[in-house]
Order: sequence, then C-alpha cells, then structure tokens
Amino acid sequence: MSNPLESWVGYADGASRSSQNLASAAWAIFDPSGELVSFRGVCIGRSMNNIAEYSALVEFLSDAIAHGISRLTVKLDSQLVILQLTGVYSVRNPAIYRMFLRVKILERHLDFIQYHHISINLNTLTDSLANYVLDRHLRHL
Repeated sequence: MSNPLESWVGYADGASRSSQNLASAAWAIFDPSGELVSFRGVCIGRSMNNIAEYSALVEFLSDAIAHGISRLTVKLDSQLVILQLTGVYSVRNPAIYRMFLRVKILERHLDFIQYHHISINLNTLTDSLANYVLDRHLRHL
C-alpha cells in the first residue's frame, strides 16, 4: 500500500492549429508508484493555444477528482499557465480568466496540489496525444 501523503502525478497539454482554428487538450495521470491510470484527449473546437492549455488542465483536474485523487503534482510545459496559477503573473484576458477561475474552483476539491513547469521534451506523452487528437479530427472534417 502506498503512503497516503504521496502525490499522484499528472501531465497536461493543449495544442492548437491556428491555420484551422482548432484546438485539443490531453492529459495523463500516474499513481504514486508510477502506473498510468488515465490517459485521455479531446478536441475542444475553435480556440487559441492558451485556452487549450487551460482546458487540458481543467479536464485533467476533473478526471483526477473523479478518480478520488486528493494529492496532485501537476507538470505542464506552459510557463505562462504556471506563472499565472502561482500568482507571479496576473490574468488579464477575460476568456483565460474564466478558465483560471475554473481551475481554482477544482483545486478546492484537493488536499494538496503543486505545479511544476517542465520542458516540452519532458511532456511528449500528452503533447503527442493532443496533436494526434487534432490530426484525427482534421482528417474527418
């Protein structure tokens, strides 16, 4: 049995194709022992990249909460999102602010959450899935 104070680890990423005005969100959740427990991606329709990044985080947090997870370490390659969530940068765009507030509301369901910025090279799993979802959706348009 794992230590109840160990955090689950999640990765989230958004992708957008400005030429097609289409975006997606992807996330992966690993239990404290490193086993993959959830790996999902969705097309979110017309959106800009920063909204896609926040959408990935909202979907990830919702999935984690649905799995009964209460302690999370979240790894994102979007430095802007990390800096906004940790209060270093303010959020000025109203659409992004709505997403920011959704994240803050979801955080209330957790006992512990921390965010870490990682290089895109360390986020290849969710980056690949987010782009796969976009490619698959574009083929069916």
